[in-house]
Amino acid sequence: MFHPQRKYYLLLFLIYVSTNLTSQTLNNVRIGIGLGSSIYWGTQMDYSFKLNTFGVSEINKGYNFQTYFAFDKKQEIGVRFLNTELWSFKSDNRLALNAKIDEFSLIYQRSLNNNIDLKSKDKFTYNLVLGTGIIYFRSVFFTVNPESGDLKPFSSVGKGDLKVSSNLKVMQQIPTVSGLIGFNIGFRISNKFSLYQENTFTLSGSNKITGNLLIRSEIPNNGYTYHTFTLFYNLSSKYNQLTCPKF
Repeated sequence: MFHPQRKYYLLLFLIYVSTNLTSQTLNNVRIGIGLGSSIYWGTQMDYSFKLNTFGVSEINKGYNFQTYFAFDKKQEIGVRFLNTELWSFKSDNRLALNAKIDEFSLIYQRSLNNNIDLKSKDKFTYNLVLGTGIIYFRSVFFTVNPESGDLKPFSSVGKGDLKVSSNLKVMQQIPTVSGLIGFNIGFRISNKFSLYQENTFTLSGSNKITGNLLIRSEIPNNGYTYHTFTLFYNLSSKYNQLTCPKF
């Protein structure tokens, strides 16, 4: 059995170690929220981006939450949650798709200027982004009356017992794997805050993301780009007190 006094010292030691480890970990963690826009890319588009087709824009808002941990000045790993929506019109606006997206991605970032944690004298970081994740989606493919602008559901995925003209539907929401690649630029506003301009492309593992169930092939896959400004908060209480200020 431990002597009571030794237990006391052991408790103090464990508190010191855990506090120090937590402090060191938090020094390398940032969390952020952002607002951006998403654009569909794939076979069900006409490669022009219209902001008002029958009252609908092909560039749509997306909200993201992210958190990252820096291993060193070159590498970070983190997660991203993205909620967004996709619209696309094609064939002289006679066909359209709409998809609602929830994306959960594990992301690896590598700094191109060895400043991933924004703690050097350089206030900028330039990062390559790679990731993989899961997309949950609900989608509808429409036929459109180009004169009246009426959209008639043709087929659907994840929309329950939605009435569709083709009678082709998958009622339950379907998850699919995804891959992600991108680039971002981060700017240190202060020791606590940084702002990132981010651009990513997410490739879906399923062509059902379009809602067009006449498509049988999984290749070529469909995806979307996401362009956003994300504000990050540095969880560390302060920069290293044993060295000169780094800002």
